[in-house]
Amino acid sequence: MEEETLKQYMNEYYRGFTGFELEHLEDFAKCLKEYKEFNLADYEIAHLDNDILFPPGDIKIGVRDARTTSKSNISKKILMDIAVFTMKMGGENVKRILETILLEKSCKDTATTKDATGENTTEKEIDRELISNFVKEYMFSFYKNFFEFEKQHVDDFVTAIKNKEQVNLVNYETEHLDEDLLIRRGRTPQGVRDKEKKMGVDVIKDNLMDIAAFTIKKGAAITTKILISLGYDHFENLQRKDAAVEELRKTKDELNSLLAKHKEDKEKIDDLEKEKKIADE
Repeated sequence: MEEETLKQYMNEYYRGFTGFELEHLEDFAKCLKEYKEFNLADYEIAHLDNDILFPPGDIKIGVRDARTTSKSNISKKILMDIAVFTMKMGGENVKRILETILLEKSCKDTATTKDATGENTTEKEIDRELISNFVKEYMFSFYKNFFEFEKQHVDDFVTAIKNKEQVNLVNYETEHLDEDLLIRRGRTPQGVRDKEKKMGVDVIKDNLMDIAAFTIKKGAAITTKILISLGYDHFENLQRKDAAVEELRKTKDELNSLLAKHKEDKEKIDDLEKEKKIADE
């Protein structure tokens, strides 16, 4: 996959988070400040499409630490809630990108030609089931890469809230993430954060947004690898695919030729039968 194409898709991924802080942060912050449980399942139902792999409120492949509950540590749970919500939102963006890639590929592979009767015929219909299975496979890969996210990261942000400070995102991303293709370390895409909010005024909101921003960037790193792997897979299979397509095209041409010959012979037979019938009369 060319770098410009990759950047285009990654911009699409980031655009899906536009308005995140303005639209969602206060809902999580309110519960954390009031020290009451956040109903993530209902929140996802209200704000996200149905996930094709996991039910609302969770990603059941070891992303959360099962020992954390609202009773044991509500701060940790709500921080993880916003992280999971961000992952699910990222999953929506990735799903949309994967569907776009496959639909574009299907459209390129689909050509309309004339059959033996002169009617338009489509060489290859878009296989919706194939698209669904393809998307599910890579969506699972996307979520799987968040394995043990809570154990590895959430305590750092919980500690920051307790100490009334912020995690240094530049250093934190440097330690835990590859360099982003588009966004500098510690920065978030345009439109994700609230430009009017002053940092340092509300440590709870700051840390909630920071863990969401880190989750967005981690999702971007995973998505980049998925898209690059798609490019390599396509390259490796290209020659085999082209050979198979050429063979199918030859077979189809032969079939069309036979159909045309059959039609011509049938017309001749029909004419002879008509002549014979006239002669008999």
